[in-house]
Amino acid sequence: MKRRNFLKTSALLAGSATLPNLAWSAQSSDGPLGYPLTHRVTDAKAPAVYFVPAVDGAALVRLYDALGQKRIGKVGIKMTFETPGGPHLDPQLVKALADHTKATLIENNCYPPRDTTQKHLEVARSNGFDETIAPIDILDSDGHMDLPVSKGYHLKFARTGSHFANYDTLISMVRFKAHYLDFYGGTLKNLSICMGTGVEGKCLVHSAGEVMDYFSSRDDKTTCEAMSDAVKAAMEAKQGRWVFINVIDAFEPEDSCEGIKNLGNIGMLAGFDPVAVDQAAIDMTFGAAPNAQVRAQWEERHSTMLTAIAEANGVGSTHYRLVKI
Repeated sequence: MKRRNFLKTSALLAGSATLPNLAWSAQSSDGPLGYPLTHRVTDAKAPAVYFVPAVDGAALVRLYDALGQKRIGKVGIKMTFETPGGPHLDPQLVKALADHTKATLIENNCYPPRDTTQKHLEVARSNGFDETIAPIDILDSDGHMDLPVSKGYHLKFARTGSHFANYDTLISMVRFKAHYLDFYGGTLKNLSICMGTGVEGKCLVHSAGEVMDYFSSRDDKTTCEAMSDAVKAAMEAKQGRWVFINVIDAFEPEDSCEGIKNLGNIGMLAGFDPVAVDQAAIDMTFGAAPNAQVRAQWEERHSTMLTAIAEANGVGSTHYRLVKI
């Protein structure tokens, strides 16, 4: 089954989700891209999201160092190697951070052709992630471990690879993908569906806890709720050990949304709050819509309600302070 079809849910939202209040403004002074960032605030209590308007190794290291993460023990960079030839992070960009932090690249098995550890490693190498970039650890190559979910919407636990227990410092690094699959691709997806083991963990999230041995999709809102549960499990399992990075490079959008275009290299975002980091990326990409109505359509199409749902689930904040470095 193709990845796109595997991730598609049974139907698009029919107005059931509550979208953020998109107060549109003609002013451009509050955003570095020439349009407003709707969830940006000046409240000192809001989580900081650091922004560098460049996509290169030196800028990435500077961005990461601005966070001041205290590294202890074994460092893992949680990322995805994507499909063969598909859109993926620049291996040299990843190498800059891996070298700087002496990290291992970590990921779980996935759908075909990444459904076994051997095939997954072959895909990684075909996309440029060979031994010269960094060591690779497929977390579920030797079994699984279950991470408890406290007061979640649907999940009692999330299932990930057993090797996850070996890491003390975690960095989530993703290539932010808007206008691609039904669910936008960002940090919250990286810590939920992508943190799941190849079959059981991913099916658990997609079905909102109903089944683990076959794919069964729920409506988008329910799936987002289950995703937020899984994010909560990953964060609580390594409490205070995570930082989150979204790379917004010259992504080529592919979907049926009207008016989309390649925005070029916007830059990179980082922070300690996964919801805030994703929301800032959403504001920077979906904020390129010509008006509030079109943006609302884009956001509904790509289930960006995930950030508001995750906030209600105690995962993080949709409002953030933007700190340019």
